[in-house]
Order: sequence, then C-alpha cells, then structure tokens
Amino acid sequence: MIKKTVYFTFITLLMGSFSFFAVGHSDLPTLLEDVNKDGVVNIQDLVFVATAFGQLRDRNAEYDPDVNRDGIVNVLDLVRVSNSFGQTAPDEGSAYHDIQEYVFDKSCANSVCHAAPANAGSLDLTYGLSYEDLVGQVPQNPAAAAAGMKLVDPGNPENSFLLAKLMGPTAPEQGARMPFGGGVLHSGKIEAVRTWIAAGAPQTGKIAGIGDLGVLRDPDEVFEPPAPPAPGEGYQLRLPPFKIEPGTEREIYYATQITDENGNPVEGDIFINRVEIFYPAGSHHFILYRFTEEGLANDVPSRGITPGISVDPSDVFRELDTEDPQVLGNFGVDRLFVVGTQTDDTLFEFPEGVGLRMPGNTVYDLNSHYINLLGDETLIGETYVNIYTIPEEEVRYEAVEIFVSNRSINVPPKTTRVSKMTWYVEDELERRGHDPGTELSVFLLTSHMHRHGELFEIFQRSSGDLLHRSIAYDNAPIDLFNPILRLGSDDALSFQCTHNNYDTNEPLIFGLTSEDEMCIIFGYYYIPTESAGEIIK
Repeated sequence: MIKKTVYFTFITLLMGSFSFFAVGHSDLPTLLEDVNKDGVVNIQDLVFVATAFGQLRDRNAEYDPDVNRDGIVNVLDLVRVSNSFGQTAPDEGSAYHDIQEYVFDKSCANSVCHAAPANAGSLDLTYGLSYEDLVGQVPQNPAAAAAGMKLVDPGNPENSFLLAKLMGPTAPEQGARMPFGGGVLHSGKIEAVRTWIAAGAPQTGKIAGIGDLGVLRDPDEVFEPPAPPAPGEGYQLRLPPFKIEPGTEREIYYATQITDENGNPVEGDIFINRVEIFYPAGSHHFILYRFTEEGLANDVPSRGITPGISVDPSDVFRELDTEDPQVLGNFGVDRLFVVGTQTDDTLFEFPEGVGLRMPGNTVYDLNSHYINLLGDETLIGETYVNIYTIPEEEVRYEAVEIFVSNRSINVPPKTTRVSKMTWYVEDELERRGHDPGTELSVFLLTSHMHRHGELFEIFQRSSGDLLHRSIAYDNAPIDLFNPILRLGSDDALSFQCTHNNYDTNEPLIFGLTSEDEMCIIFGYYYIPTESAGEIIK
C-alpha cells in the first residue's frame, strides 16, 4: 500500500555512496492532465479540454478540464495536456486508502486476525486484498448471510456486515464487535466507513464528508514513548503532555534545549544527520523551530504563556492566539524552521557525510497543533524528537533548510486566484553568506497550504521542469530527487498556489489559522562545508 506514511527506498546520489532516507507523505492523484481519470493522458483528455474551451470552471463537474485550476478552460490547459501525453496516474490517495491505513491496517490486518496466516473468517484485510475480499462478498457468518447481507454492500451501509461489526451487531448470532479484543474505533472512523459505503464503496477518489482520519485517536489507543538516542549518538527533545478539550483544537509552543549528560547546554556546534519525530494520533502538524538571537532578545519564549494547558502544572506552554498571532513572534525574524511533519512516527535521515549545523546552546521552539473536534473526551498531546548527530570531522557537506513563504495572497469572495513567487539561488547564497557561484544540491522538496488550496506546483526556472505538485492541503507529497537536483547560482525555483474562495464572503489572505491561507515550500539542499556561510543566528 502507498500510505500516508511511506517508507522510501534508499536513494543513491551522484556523490559516491551517499544515500537519503525519509518517511513522509505518499504520492497523491496529482496527474491533473488525466481529465477523464482513466489512468493515462491521451487524445481523449485533449478532447475534453477542447470541448470546454472558453468555459468557466465547474467545480462540481465529474471531469475537470481546467487543468491548471485557474478558473477558466483555455490554451494553458491544452498545452499542459499536450505536454503530458503518455503519462500515467500514480496510485491515488483515496477515501478507501485512508480507511485501509487508519482502520484496516491499524486495527484489523494482523497475523492473528484478518491477515495471513489466520485470515479469520476467510477475510484478508491487508492492502491489495481487502477491497476484493470485502466489496460485494457474502459474509461467512450464517445469520448475516441468511439475512442477505454483504460484507460491503455498495450504496447500502445498513446491509453491510463490515459496518455492523464495527458498530456492534444487534443480534447475538452475528458475533462480537470488532476489532476483537482491541477496543472500539473512534466514532469518526466508523462514520467514515459508513460514508464510503453509502457513496458506492469506490476504490479510487476522495469522498465529501470524510476528513483526515489521521487525527482521530481510538479510545483505547496507548502511546509508547520512544527511547532516546544512545549516549554519544544524539539527544532527545520532549514536548510534555498537554490537554485538548472535546470539540476544540489547540496549537501550542514550548521552548526547550538539548543538554549534555550533566544537564548543561551543549558547547560548540552539533551536526544533525537524522531526526525522528513521534507523537500519538490527533496531531495536524508538528514543527521544530529554533529561536534566533533576535527572538531571544525580544523575549519571545515568555510571550503568550497560557495557564491550564499542561498536564503537569510546572510545564509552561504558549498558545497561539488567532486574533493576534504575532504575540508569539515573527517567523523568519524571531524563529527559523528546522524540520516538520504532518505524520506521526516520521524519520528524516540525511545523506552520509551531510550534517545540519546547529549551535549546541540553541533554544528550540516545539510547535504542535492537535485536533479534537470530533472527540467527546479530553485528548492528551505530546511529542518526542530524537536528534542524531555525527562528529564534525565526518561532515563534508552542510545541509541547509529551504523555507519560503509567499504572503501575497488575496483571493476575493467567489473567485479563484493563482499566487506566484520565485526563490533565486543568487539571493539565497548572499543571504546565507555562502560562497558566490556555489551550486546547491537539492534532495527534498514539499509544500504546505490550508484548506482553500487546490493546487501547488514547483518548477525549476531554468528548465521549466515540474518538480513538485500537490492537490491536497492536508497531505502534500514529499519529493526526493534521484538524481539530485542541481541548482546553479543563476537558477531558481518558481512556485505557485491556486486558492479558491467560494465558501466565504471575505477576502482570503495569508494567515496562521485554517480559515486563512498559506503558500510555502520547504525542503533541504547541501553544499560543501568550505562553501557554507555562517549559520543565521
């Protein structure tokens, strides 16, 4: 299964035996040029675009010939389809895939239940087999079969034995509630299964009404804190437990430092080569920032302290105030991005000999956003970050984070707008203090939008090549480059976001809440240590 958490294979770089490994988001159905959704871009898609030429976009149509999502079907869409002839669609991040990952994989498909060798009830719910084993199939339970039920009866949730087992059968002869011995599922997951079946149980495509199942924590789920790195191999940062009341969401910040074995700040620079991030279900995102000297001078770690959030009263949290988010400081001035994820149990491992340099006494700002809108009990959030380091003498290349935000977003009500921006290598070299003319070796790119975002694309300016595309604001792909993307000093990354504003009566602008918008690229490049400038403090 191509899941929201994807274990990417090792990538062999062009530099010796270097490799890069990451756990990130999956490929999504981003082949927009496949207008008729048959899996390949061909003349039929071109006909769809030509037939609709000059028409405004119909956002509710089954097929969408407005390939670039700019609100009108025109020559730009024809060009895109023509240039993509022969391309085939990747596996789709569908509602069924989400149910597979967050219901079947997590609670059902194990060796003693509905997976080999047990295959209880002759039912295998592992990816690749679950759909055929469920949809339209007669259950082995005699009472359910006699009642004319199907395991999944497309369009008929009440006649679907799968749903009955997840909810708890009303007739004793239909057996026990599932998952057997594993507690009950979150009501939001059960409702997602119902919605999927009611929609015809499609194997592909998103379904309205099914949100992010990754933020739903099952009632009996237990989070096991990870062990820290072994002594001498790295450090562990911890965002302590905090409360998210039912029907709410909460975004908090927590300032902390790494320390040595005596509890003192680490002297000198450290070089990070691997980062692991762990948190229990319920989180929309986690970001590890570092404070700049200016942010510390501005006393940002003491701003916005909010009582009543922490489980342990001695822990101090700052909560985002959506009415005045700058209370907690300005990104790019007071704090800088280090690493982030929207997936629990995430791993970033840089190539051999590549290190992300940090002063040992860095004050980190741990930012966590948890969602408990569908819960009926208080949720507890927390995060562990394992930072693994390599000795300075092993560092031949320095990794540098890319974090570029286009804040010039202004979408009037009932319209679609495309926001464009270019990140120039020449400017990056000057800002970072790198040697002029240095080539950047980009090995990872991804993106971030909020819920009004429909399309995010990143292009290499010199070649025009499409480097990254996302059409899902809550599950952007992480693109790893093999071969490594080389950007000369005269090159650039151009990126653009398409936002729609059809459901509000106010202009849509940049902001930190889910009702505002963002257009951000982030990633990493590396350069030789002798060409690297001083770390921005």
